[in-house]
Amino acid sequence: MAAEPKDSGVSFAPFFDRCKLPASVKHDCDTFVMTRYSETARPAPFQGYCSYTVFVGEEIVVQFRPLAHKLDISITNTACKIFGPLAPETEFLGELGSTGLYVFSMRRIPGVSLADLRAETKTLQAKSRREQIVRDFAYLQATSWRNGINHSDVREKRMVGSSLRWRMELMTKNIPSRFRGIARSVLADLPEIEALPWTLSHGDFLPSNIMVCPESGKLLGLLDWAEAEYLPFGVGMYGLQELLGEDKDGHFVYYPEAKHLRNLFWAELLSKVPELSQNSKRVALIRKAQILGIFLWHGIAFDDGKLDRTVEEGKDDEEIERLDAFLLSRSGIRPLKLRHIHPIVDSPIAFIRDLLSGKACC
Repeated sequence: MAAEPKDSGVSFAPFFDRCKLPASVKHDCDTFVMTRYSETARPAPFQGYCSYTVFVGEEIVVQFRPLAHKLDISITNTACKIFGPLAPETEFLGELGSTGLYVFSMRRIPGVSLADLRAETKTLQAKSRREQIVRDFAYLQATSWRNGINHSDVREKRMVGSSLRWRMELMTKNIPSRFRGIARSVLADLPEIEALPWTLSHGDFLPSNIMVCPESGKLLGLLDWAEAEYLPFGVGMYGLQELLGEDKDGHFVYYPEAKHLRNLFWAELLSKVPELSQNSKRVALIRKAQILGIFLWHGIAFDDGKLDRTVEEGKDDEEIERLDAFLLSRSGIRPLKLRHIHPIVDSPIAFIRDLLSGKACC
């Protein structure tokens, strides 16, 4: 889903202003932490859009969140059960007086954020680290597949899962016209996509939420599970695009080895889920579910969590640029040829064109 930029540095005012809270509430948050814990506490140097975060010692994180961005403990517990140490154990500590803020503690995940790692000037190991994170993303998806459940067994669909058709219908009408043909193609196959196993998707797979080992690039964990929910398998693969390139001077640019990284992901995934390698039709459907994920996360405007309108030219240009890059651009991808596609080696644009022309593998 399209999200506004994260707060940076040590500026805390924007979060409290967005929550319409006086500046004194920050003191109340800090006092709550100091009263509860004996270890040294300090505000996190980089604050998220949806919370005020405090580090306690070296192993504990305390977050204060408004109702709209409250963590669901049942979801965070499920994430820990499925993904182990990649998801932080989380405890609900209660409400902070009458402020409307909910307080959570969680295990601090080691490493550095992928955003911080990319900001480094050293590039000697950049390619190997990119390969490592892509392999680990494939492992993450394979793990979710092994823990998938039937569509009918999803007890409670959340904001996105309960409105897939409505959102895609909205985009076929209102999204910039160059994307509508692809949106209609996804909408036509939505019943089959929804019949795939439903798996827990993180929901906010951004470089600032991805913790990695700075030396190897190994995935160590994911922060901020507030938007996690069960969705058809493949939808969460929208996050792969964020690993194939990065923002340069305000524009998304694919890495020179983007095609190699994409192929590496599919090779790793199919090696970990061998039953998929024998079913090219299902792989094609999963890749279309990935396109659905790209639409859901970049075609719907965030609007402080409302998620009820499509992105618009001149208003949501950052997200529209990502749709151009992810759905229409050849950047970092080999030249296109309309042909019978192979599920591992072809680019998303070739796949999309074949879907629209009826030439996708079956």
